[in-house]
Amino acid sequence: MIMNKKHRQKLIARYLEADTTVQEEIMLAEYYRTHKAEADEADVARLILMDYPVADILSDPERKRDISYISMAITAIAACIALMVMFIIPRSGDEFTVSEIAENMNILMEMNNQDVESIVAEPQGSKVILTATLKDGNTTTFIMVRNRWDGSTRIVAQNE
Repeated sequence: MIMNKKHRQKLIARYLEADTTVQEEIMLAEYYRTHKAEADEADVARLILMDYPVADILSDPERKRDISYISMAITAIAACIALMVMFIIPRSGDEFTVSEIAENMNILMEMNNQDVESIVAEPQGSKVILTATLKDGNTTTFIMVRNRWDGSTRIVAQNE
C-alpha cells in the first residue's frame, strides 16, 4: 500500500495538513528509512525522519527488546570502565603533597630514632618510595600509599 506512489502522496498531503495518525506517520518514516525518496518527496522524507528518527524501532516489539539488551550491555560496559578507572588507573589528586611526605618521613624516624640515620623519599605517581638508611649501613625500603576510600596514608615495609 505504502509502495504505491499515489497512496504515499495522499498520506504526504494529509501529513502536511497534520491530519495523519501516528501509525500512518510511522509507516511513512519506515518507508523513507528503507527506501530512497524520490526527488519530489525528498523534503517530506527528511521532515518525517526528523519527527520519527527511531519510530520503526519503538513500534516493533522485537526491535524494542533488542534495544533494551543493547542498553543493558552498554550500561554494563560503562560500569566496568568506571571500576577500572576507580581501581586500576591512578586518579589525579592521589599524589602526595610535600608536607604529607615529610610528616610520614618524620613518623618513620620517630619509630626507631636511635637506628635511623636518614630517610630519602622518591615520589612515583600515586605512591612514594621511602628508603631508610640505618646507622649500621643497612637500608630498609617502605612504600607510602593512599587509601582510596578514606584518603588516609599507609606505609608498607618492603621485604628485601
